[in-house]
Amino acid sequence: MRYRFTTLVLFALLGGCGGQDGQSFSVFFQPYSADLDPQAQETVHAAAAFANAHPLMPVSIAGYTPSQGFNVDTTSGQRAEVVQNALVREGVGRLRIEIVGSDRLIDPNGQPNLPVGRVDINVGL
Repeated sequence: MRYRFTTLVLFALLGGCGGQDGQSFSVFFQPYSADLDPQAQETVHAAAAFANAHPLMPVSIAGYTPSQGFNVDTTSGQRAEVVQNALVREGVGRLRIEIVGSDRLIDPNGQPNLPVGRVDINVGL
């Protein structure tokens, strides 16, 4: 009986993670700020809930910068770290989270394609 119960629990856990598509959550910050406003906090909360419901999916935080060379000492890097810390407070394991920088939002003329002040939380992507 114990074997059947363990097998059932294992399949339930794997079934909840397998075949699921990942999800992306965009957190927006006020200009020149690395503080989470109430709307940003709600987005982080939703991302953490999704991540916690899918514990086998990797979590990455993409901080964007309008210039070449992402750096954690910039406002973009600080924002990514603020989001990481908020996810950890919501129960997402710190070792599960990877911060990646990107300047891929730059068009050929060197102009940002998306609003500056955005951080994406990618779960399973």
